[in-house]
Amino acid sequence: MTISVQRQIAIVALLLVGVAANARAQTSETVTNVPFEFTAGDTSFPRDQYRISPIPGQNGVFMIRGAHLYHGAVLMSRTDRGSVREPAPSLTFNRYGDKYFLRELQLADGRILHLSQTRAEMDAAEYTAAQNAKKSTVVVASNSPK
Repeated sequence: MTISVQRQIAIVALLLVGVAANARAQTSETVTNVPFEFTAGDTSFPRDQYRISPIPGQNGVFMIRGAHLYHGAVLMSRTDRGSVREPAPSLTFNRYGDKYFLRELQLADGRILHLSQTRAEMDAAEYTAAQNAKKSTVVVASNSPK
């Protein structure tokens, strides 16, 4: 084979790998309507419709972006594949008073992404405890992947 044919085969193989990774990422992408303001990592988000997309090739890294282009972030998480739960896409929030903090995402492919507690959430938890109020957990079901 000539070098040019080898290059063409290599390029086609790379394109196929890229298409397969993109297709896998799209199958685990979810869309969720969040009816309240919340914090994810160090970013505050307004209520909106959010698209959550894992970053291909990056375990535990995902992008969350709102329907409006100026709401978005790339976040890191811990991934849990050993869940006994049904693969029903959802977002789980910890609620302290009127403040919501994103803590977990369940993707359409069954993966569960856990976010670490931030300093802002620790402060909200301390304030809530000082007020003799309780933390609650809120789960928002995602729409079918789009």
